[in-house]
Amino acid sequence: MNKGESMIDRRASEAAQTFGSLIRSRRQAMAMSQDQLALATGVGRRFLIELEAGKASCHLGRSLVVAEALGLHPPDFLKVEDLRAMSILPDIAEEEQPNG
Repeated sequence: MNKGESMIDRRASEAAQTFGSLIRSRRQAMAMSQDQLALATGVGRRFLIELEAGKASCHLGRSLVVAEALGLHPPDFLKVEDLRAMSILPDIAEEEQPNG
């Protein structure tokens, strides 16, 4: 971890890199250029370049539009096990359950 980089920043960066790689792989598998995908989704090519490069600050709404255009939906890339592994919060089962 870089000096001054928080754990949440590191995890956000890792998640953005993973998501960007998924978008790039799917686009390439569909034999689409970035220009074609930009035209199909209404986002700019620069946005796609940054999204595929894993820029953590890419706009979530636009990112989801791109994913949907590629046939990807949140359940496809947001698996509970993956989120739990990345989470800094405890599982509900690990929390103390109230009595009664």
